[in-house]
Amino acid sequence: MRLNKKGMGVGQVFVFIIAALTFALIMIFGYQSISRFIASGEDVAFVQFKTDLEGSIKTIYTEFGAVRIEKFYPPEKFEHICFVNMNYDFTVEEKQALCKENPLACDVLEEAQAGVAEGRCFTGYDCVEKNVFFKPQSTVPIKVYQISISDSEGEEEFGFLCKKIIQGLFSLGVEGKGDHTELFNVG
Repeated sequence: MRLNKKGMGVGQVFVFIIAALTFALIMIFGYQSISRFIASGEDVAFVQFKTDLEGSIKTIYTEFGAVRIEKFYPPEKFEHICFVNMNYDFTVEEKQALCKENPLACDVLEEAQAGVAEGRCFTGYDCVEKNVFFKPQSTVPIKVYQISISDSEGEEEFGFLCKKIIQGLFSLGVEGKGDHTELFNVG
């Protein structure tokens, strides 16, 4: 029996096409799976950070006079974080500084102030769904327990505190005040 050498060439081409298509499909689906895995890992890191932040601020408020320095590890994609006391009476200059620092926080503050003025809610804190803001923006809102913001000695009160997140880390001072938590900048 004689083999047709031209027929074998066509068969090999067909095998190479099938192999190339299989390789391409594996690469496409593999890339998509890895991308989803990385995204879900970032989501888990954000949920862990959110839980730690909310827990630290809510836990200490009842411990009047207790002071702690907390370290937080948000996902590395975030560069900046701002905490806003929605019940603070902002001056025009302070509000302009907040708007320059984080425009979304400024918009939410205006929404809170309008809600109180119109009588829709009792306090600015009650009017909003978030009081923690990121650059770049987070998709999940974070609303920590009622806060006030002061300098590290507790002598001067502020309406907001913005911190740069360096290599996925920032530190924050927290002090229990009985009915709220006071935040202050450290380091």
